[in-house]
Amino acid sequence: MSGSSVNIFIIFTIHLSFILHPSHGFEVIQPDYQTVSSDRLASISCEHTANVTSVEDVRLNGIPLTGTQKKLLCQKGKDDCENIIMHLENPNKCLFIILNIGPEAMKMKYQCEFTLKVNDLDLTETGTPTTLLPGDKEAVSTPQPSPPTPQFDHLRWILIGLLALILLYSCIVTSFYIRLRLSNGGPENSTYVVMRKAPLPRNPAFDVYCG
Repeated sequence: MSGSSVNIFIIFTIHLSFILHPSHGFEVIQPDYQTVSSDRLASISCEHTANVTSVEDVRLNGIPLTGTQKKLLCQKGKDDCENIIMHLENPNKCLFIILNIGPEAMKMKYQCEFTLKVNDLDLTETGTPTTLLPGDKEAVSTPQPSPPTPQFDHLRWILIGLLALILLYSCIVTSFYIRLRLSNGGPENSTYVVMRKAPLPRNPAFDVYCG
């Protein structure tokens, strides 16, 4: 076998080994878009496809919408993440909760980054950045009528009860007064007295003249 044939065989063997033995890399999965809630917060779920039992490092990076420069926002083991809460649910999933989202936060995309130990190798992969979407502004700005408070409802029933008692008391007093008048002598038992006119006084001078 000539030297050129040996070289071709070696190159073919190496190429075939790459085909038969897949790469040890993994994929990072995160949502393309996430809606901001009325409380000005949004959660970004970061997952990976590697079969591991621990995570070496996980990060959330911020990337401007019009740029490519990354900014570290939160990281595993970092306690002072500004307006971000990190929760590692399991070795394959991490949840980042962004708080107090304002105009500046809406101008950024958010990228998940995992560093894992696979076959004694530290591998780092990133996901496709997530873009934040504003929530339903109309629902947030429109005030909803608040239901009546229990205290006001209780007071209303007290007033209704007082009015009912007053009405009942008035009926009882009126009925008692009518019965009292009837028992003391009503129109049926009253004595009829004939009113006669008093006699006219006599004039002595007139009597003498007539006599």
